[in-house]
Amino acid sequence: MISFIEQAQRYAALHYSRVTWYTHLAGIPLVVFSFIIFFGFFHIVVPNWFDIKFADLLVLGILVYYFRLNWLLALSTTPVFILMLWLADLINYNGPTSFALWAFVVIFLLGAAFQLVGHLIQGNKPAFVKYPYDALAAPLFITAELYFMAGKLKGLQQEIHGDESVVDNKPNTKSSKQ
Repeated sequence: MISFIEQAQRYAALHYSRVTWYTHLAGIPLVVFSFIIFFGFFHIVVPNWFDIKFADLLVLGILVYYFRLNWLLALSTTPVFILMLWLADLINYNGPTSFALWAFVVIFLLGAAFQLVGHLIQGNKPAFVKYPYDALAAPLFITAELYFMAGKLKGLQQEIHGDESVVDNKPNTKSSKQ
């Protein structure tokens, strides 16, 4: 398994523009939420025993993966994922209705648009093009960056961004990566 530090370093190298970082701060949760809505349409049902949505399994799998990468960041993202599951359940409670399908499409396209705009401004391709597996850790990276902006987890920040970022206490800028 690739460590969170290695994934975050590669992710940071491709997301050095402040504008890209902010567009991803909005775009990544929207895309994740849209996938939770989509996977909530599918169930595993054993009559009179259980009915579990694929979205529940997806979130459980992601959180297990996150806890293996960095337990503190995973602990911080857990309530957000629970909230997204609850909201997705409200949207897809009656199955794939036209409202739920449109909610999935609109939320996904909005999140993807935010991220695309950030990459167009920055002038590079999204991280998942070069490192598809690292895209799974993007929400964890965003969570870490929020901690860094709050002045927390300086050791982790130094491991990911190097010495210079600990001084400026903000997401990497292009000048700090050159």
